[in-house]
Amino acid sequence: MTRTFLKSGLAALLLMTGSATAMAESMRLEWVLQGQFAGPIVALEKGYYKEAGVGDFLLQPAGPDLKPTVMVATGVDTFGIGHPNQVIAARANGVPLVMVSQWGQKSATTYVARKDSGIASVADMAGHSVGLWFGGDEHEFMAMLKKAGVDPAEVTTISQGYDIIAWLNGEYEVMQVTRYNELLLVYQNGFKPEDLVYLDAGEAGAEFISGGLFTTEAQIAEHPETVQAVVNASLRGWKEAFADPEAAAEIVVKYNSELDKDFQVEQIKQMRDIACAGPTLEGKFGETRLESWELAQEILLGAGLIDQPIDLSTGYTNSFVDAAPADYRTILCE
Repeated sequence: MTRTFLKSGLAALLLMTGSATAMAESMRLEWVLQGQFAGPIVALEKGYYKEAGVGDFLLQPAGPDLKPTVMVATGVDTFGIGHPNQVIAARANGVPLVMVSQWGQKSATTYVARKDSGIASVADMAGHSVGLWFGGDEHEFMAMLKKAGVDPAEVTTISQGYDIIAWLNGEYEVMQVTRYNELLLVYQNGFKPEDLVYLDAGEAGAEFISGGLFTTEAQIAEHPETVQAVVNASLRGWKEAFADPEAAAEIVVKYNSELDKDFQVEQIKQMRDIACAGPTLEGKFGETRLESWELAQEILLGAGLIDQPIDLSTGYTNSFVDAAPADYRTILCE
């Protein structure tokens, strides 16, 4: 999720989606309305959900205390946007969530340090400091330390806020950033890529790949046609957003005057970069691969976040993306 909370985004979503009704299908976003969710927003604006067979469809904002997994598990929402590690953790606790379309194929986060920090890789972290988002997000970096043979006790970890000010002020050397928000803010503050060291979770072999669409086992069993429709329309929306980030950003900012269009364009481009890996490069956008889930489960077990491994084959299905129009699954990658 991004760390910029825009109050008008809540009102904007209500304007866009209409008032909620008990019969409406809904998708819980990870945060407020912004380019991070351009695919569903474009699909909703252009009527793709309705065209696919879903009548009333709502996009619902989330926040620090509104978690998509909880909202879907409790029946408040039909669908949610989340990550494999979240679905695995839910299932390990008896909550039958299922990923039905995996949009992101990389970690949404990376970790940056100034070139003059003396840190060139994760292996150099002993004696240095890192700012992390706690509450679950920190375990990716902890797994990176473990893979690199660095004792976490030798690294100063700091709970960072929802902005980059503390890092800019030098309060810690490495900062966890989302690729589509904080990293862009770092660049806006005068840093160029060549000024930074990037500690990448994928390269470290300790990656939580990012967002996808999930629902419940009951929804799949009782309303497979609705699941198929939402998968199809969402893939279609993402394909169009990735093909023309400028046009997609226009749609996003149409409903939120506080959003900067140029920033939203860059955010959508970053979301495209997160999607453009693995199966996406093979014309299989939306597909889930077992190996990414195996790694996520390994990290969760190592951190003691789950007690025992789950049967990963029950946590996701590719049947809906396999049945989606092939055209929606081939996206523009640059």
